[in-house]
Amino acid sequence: MFCRLRLSSCGCPIGVFHKKLSSAEVSTALRPFYFRVHPDLFGKYPEQRKINEISLQQLSALLEAQQSSRNIATPILPFYLRKNDMPEGQFEFVKIKLDSNDLRETVVKVLNACDISTSYIDKIPRIKQDKGRQFREEFNEAYEKYKDEFDKATRMKRKVEEKKAITNIIDWISENSQQAKQKYESTQATRGQVKSLIEQLCKTYGIKEVKYDSGWNISHIRGALQSLTSMASQHPQHMDNLKDRTIALGQFTGVSLDGDVYLNIIDVRHEWLSLIKKVSQEDSALTEIPQYEKALSSILRNIHICRRKFMPKVSAAQYCSHLRQLITSIGDFYGRGSKIPDTVPESLQKYEIVVEPEAGPLMVSPTGQFITPSSCPADELIAFIAKHLDDAMLLLTEYSINKHVEKALYKEVKERFQLLDLIKDDSITPGLMILCCQRLLTRIDTIDEKLKGNILYVTHYYSVLSEGVLCIPWNFK
Repeated sequence: MFCRLRLSSCGCPIGVFHKKLSSAEVSTALRPFYFRVHPDLFGKYPEQRKINEISLQQLSALLEAQQSSRNIATPILPFYLRKNDMPEGQFEFVKIKLDSNDLRETVVKVLNACDISTSYIDKIPRIKQDKGRQFREEFNEAYEKYKDEFDKATRMKRKVEEKKAITNIIDWISENSQQAKQKYESTQATRGQVKSLIEQLCKTYGIKEVKYDSGWNISHIRGALQSLTSMASQHPQHMDNLKDRTIALGQFTGVSLDGDVYLNIIDVRHEWLSLIKKVSQEDSALTEIPQYEKALSSILRNIHICRRKFMPKVSAAQYCSHLRQLITSIGDFYGRGSKIPDTVPESLQKYEIVVEPEAGPLMVSPTGQFITPSSCPADELIAFIAKHLDDAMLLLTEYSINKHVEKALYKEVKERFQLLDLIKDDSITPGLMILCCQRLLTRIDTIDEKLKGNILYVTHYYSVLSEGVLCIPWNFK
């Protein structure tokens, strides 16, 4: 939706038209506020946590009503604010009176009450009501009269700005979007063959689903499916083992932690067949995983055992081995008379830990999870957890907030640019995706038509994949 200047007969602007705040804009504006009041940041302070939880629920209901143009009464909302410059256990207490029916005013009042900058919301043009037919006629007449001049000035300004940049996304998309569309069209037949091969496998052998990693070339996927179809026709007696299973063409051969049968594209067919023959044996490890995860959780104060989406691919049997190794190490830790430090809460159920292969890192992930290699000594792991509890909770809270903002922005970008699809690399966290989407939307007037009908992949580099996918870095210029 484009903005238009309202002009008087003398050509002076007297108003601006713009859509009202979207849910993504509201969420983005209130992010700094959420990071100060989110209940999960007050785990050691139940009274403050409860008050913030109730007030946030009431604020959420008010915002939802105002976005739907409904009016509801809201009491004065009390909040406890965390601030970096205040000692542990001390918080600023504010009471926010929200008596306006206007969504923008509500957001501004919340931010002002907490002494948070409103610069983001101030940059979003306001809605000004039309004051009559005469003004509309004057506006239309003046707009048409000066439209060419406005367009010319805008084009000149844009050219100057683009010349200043060594590289910029506008130039790159202008040069490559058409090429991407042509590549996409040229691989249409290959995609059709892939779809047909998958349907044939599912129908013939009762396979639930066949999927593949997006990083593989579509021609490689077709070749792998043709090989699988050929192998299945030569050994139909073993294909019953795959009935009602999900097959995934990926980077290892084995049964995944989710029970999917993974076939490495670069493996030879006899390795696939070997797995398919003994797939039921591999399944036995799946039944053991919940028991091992429960045991590990219980000896680490009920911490939540998780798996991150982009963790290294391992089979269920390997994962069981990793869990056993870490459980044994922690058991020995307690056996030596060692204890978890008193600074660690009695329950860690709000925290998450991921157990990875022996060569993995010991770290707090960008989404707030503790990542540990199975070979990590127990005393080192427990000391690390004790030291980084606050860091983990802040990142978990940020992720909890960001994933909702990301979802709203994802939908807005896909619809506004009319993309065939919008995808991202596993390493792009919600926070990075939010920044990327916000910056794309600021450039909609220059690249919307060029991106229309494309598949956009957010990663760390520029590229046009062979099947017509446009890759851009999340921090493009």
